Amino acid sequence: MSTSDEEKCPVRCEAGCSSGEPSCAREIPSYDVFLGGSCGNTVWRRQLVIPYLKKRAISYYDPQRSVWSENMIYEESIAKENSSLFLFVLDPATVNATSFLEIAYFAARKAPKLVVVFLGRTEWREKAHPEDMPDRLRTCHLLDRILAAHQVPLLHSIEEALSYIEEEIIGTKSWREAMAVPSQRIPYLGLRTAAWGKVREAASRLAVTGVADTVLLVGTHFLVPAIPVYFLLIPLLVLNILLIGLHSMWKKARMRRPRGIVDIRMGARIPVPRMHTVISPQATQAERKITKKALKQSEQLLKSFGVDRDVERMEMNPWRRVSPCPSPSEAVKSPQQDVTSSHVYLGCSSLDELEWVNKQAAPFLQKHEIVYSTVLACDSVPPEGRMALLKKGSRSFRQVLYHIPSTTTFLSGMVEIAYLLGHSDWQVTLCVSKEAETLQSKNSDKEDEAERASRRRRNDCYAIAFCYLKDMAKRHQCRVFSEMDEALHQCLRLAHNGGC
Repeated sequence: MSTSDEEKCPVRCEAGCSSGEPSCAREIPSYDVFLGGSCGNTVWRRQLVIPYLKKRAISYYDPQRSVWSENMIYEESIAKENSSLFLFVLDPATVNATSFLEIAYFAARKAPKLVVVFLGRTEWREKAHPEDMPDRLRTCHLLDRILAAHQVPLLHSIEEALSYIEEEIIGTKSWREAMAVPSQRIPYLGLRTAAWGKVREAASRLAVTGVADTVLLVGTHFLVPAIPVYFLLIPLLVLNILLIGLHSMWKKARMRRPRGIVDIRMGARIPVPRMHTVISPQATQAERKITKKALKQSEQLLKSFGVDRDVERMEMNPWRRVSPCPSPSEAVKSPQQDVTSSHVYLGCSSLDELEWVNKQAAPFLQKHEIVYSTVLACDSVPPEGRMALLKKGSRSFRQVLYHIPSTTTFLSGMVEIAYLLGHSDWQVTLCVSKEAETLQSKNSDKEDEAERASRRRRNDCYAIAFCYLKDMAKRHQCRVFSEMDEALHQCLRLAHNGGC
C-alpha cells in the first residue's frame, strides 16, 4: 500500500475479503471478528487464529503492532464499531490491562457477540507485579461478576473460540450466502451436518424413551390387569414431561453460567446491601431530629431500585438535610422526566481510602444542596454486592463521581469505570490522582534490575490502558480530573444543567 493510500484510508484491512482477495484499503471497513486481547510478543494471532480465519475467508482486524502509539486508539475504535464479533484472548504472559477495560466496557454496552478466552489462569498469578497481585485478583473477581451478570461466554482454549467463531459467523448465514463463498462451503456443510446429527441424536433418544415407556406400560398392565390403561398413561405422560422440563432447565443453566476466571469457588450469594447517604460528622442537635425523615427518604430511594430491605436496621447516624428524594410513585407518574438526574453517586476504587468523602465531597455537596449517596464508596457495601446494586439501580445511576486515590486499586478502578462508561445514559465524572497513575519503588536502592524492569513494564501497560480509558470517557462526553475540587465543580455544573 502506498503512502498516499495510507493517508486516505484511516483503517487498514488486515485480512482478505470474503471472496478470497488479498488485503485492500477501504474507506468504510467491515470485519467479522475483532481480535482483541493480549498483544506484546504474543503469537496466538498469527500462529493459530489468523490462519484459521483466512482459510475460511472470515475477515478480521488485528490490532497487534510492533510499536504502539496513541493514534492507534482512533483506528481501533473504527474497527470495533464495524466488527460483528469481539474476541478477547487473555494470555498469562502479558499484563492485559487494556483488555480488561475493553471487556468490561463492551459487556456493559451489551455487545451482541462478545466472547472471552482466558488462558492459563493458574499460571497468570505468577506473572503480575508483586505489589499489584491483590488488585489483579480483585480485578479478576470484578470481571467474573461482570461476565456472569451479562451472560458473556467465557472459554479457556483457542480451539473452543475458533469453533465458536465458525458457528457464529458461518453457521448463521443462509444457504445462498454460504455457497457464494468457496472457502465457506465445506465448513457450512459441516455445521449443517452437525446440526442434523444433533437432530438424529434427539430422535434416537426419543425413540429409546418411547420404547422404555411402552415396555413399562405393557409390563405394568400385565402385572396389574385390573387397572385401566388410561390410568397408567396419564402418570407416565406427566413423568415424561417433568423429566424433559428438568433436563431443559439444567442445560439452560449450564449454558448461562460462565466458568470462573480464577481458581476460587464462588461463595454464597450475598444479599443486596443497604444504601447510604453520607452525613457530615459536624451535625448539630437540630439536625439529628430529622433522622427519621432522612431514613424514610432513603427507604423511598431504596424501593425505587427494586431492592427490599429493612431500612430500620441501618445505623442511626446524623444526616445532613438535603433535597428530598422523589418517591417511586412520582417517578412512575412522570416516566419521561429524569427525576434522579441531579443525584450524585460517589464511588471509589478503594474501600480503605475514603477520607475524601467526608472531608471534601460531602461538605461541598451539602453546601450546594445536592442529593448524593455513597453506595459505591462505603466500606459496609462488600465488593460482591456492587454489581447487584449497579444492576438494580441501572435506571437511577445517572451521575457518578468516581475516584481512584492510589496505585493499590488502579486497575480494578479503571475496569469498574469502563463498566460505568459502557452505559450510554450514565454521566460519569472521573478523578484519578497523579499518585495512582505510576507505581513508585518503595526502596529504590535495594531494587534490582529485574524488579525495576518489571515495574517499568507495569507502568507502561497501565499508562496505555489509562489512555484507552480517557478515550472512552471523551466519547461519552465525560471528563477526567486529577484534583477532587475540579471534579466536584464539574458535578455541580452537571447537576444544575440536569446531567447534560
